[in-house]
Amino acid sequence: MSDQDKANPLRVAVCEDVDSEALILVGFIEESQLLTSVEVFSTGEAFLEVFTAEAFDLVFLDVYMGEITGVQVAERIRELDSQVVIVFTTTSDDFTRESYRLNAYKYMLKPIQYEDVLDALELAVVKRDRAQGATLNIISDGEPVSVPISAIEFVESRERRSYIVMEDGSSYSTPTTIDALEKMLPSPQFLRSHRSFIVNLDHVEDVDEDFVMDTGERAYIRVKDFRRIKHAYDDYLFNSVRSV
Repeated sequence: MSDQDKANPLRVAVCEDVDSEALILVGFIEESQLLTSVEVFSTGEAFLEVFTAEAFDLVFLDVYMGEITGVQVAERIRELDSQVVIVFTTTSDDFTRESYRLNAYKYMLKPIQYEDVLDALELAVVKRDRAQGATLNIISDGEPVSVPISAIEFVESRERRSYIVMEDGSSYSTPTTIDALEKMLPSPQFLRSHRSFIVNLDHVEDVDEDFVMDTGERAYIRVKDFRRIKHAYDDYLFNSVRSV
């Protein structure tokens, strides 16, 4: 978790007219251990009464709600806010076209799974941090430094130190361990590809045996985890395009 996460909770709205299913969603959000501020609405009308542009970072919308459906609520949201992450929750898989039309991140089939909720939360954190210019606070050469997270290419661990390599080719040396930095950097934007490397997927140019960064530098991929890491990278690319 970045320092930005600690200062600003992720603002989440849950629009669900079945109390038991709202409780499940809220429980999964709490289980994630991300710092969040959650508001629950039992109808689309109640949500729209308080909704304003940039009021929330993430909205879970039940498709089948009362007089105003989740799709209709999403249409109103997009009239005011093009960036908030929208996730439909539904008992049917017939809403793929509506998801694309309204630039919804995804639709989740009920019963909701924890992994899907965590995935949506992590994407919302990445989008928020990009918009707010989040920084990573470290000690380098004995001095406190605030490093722009979006400008980090990768982190490399060697000789008992961590080196944070930036997009302009500069780097910061810090005694903070790579394990600690992994917890401080936002997932899924940052991926641990090797015991000695954490990669900012926004700066990956290509993947062969390793990650090729847009500076031309290479970040190692652990051989036995190559398929899993490549899959995580492909998923990130797809979800980033959907969330633009």
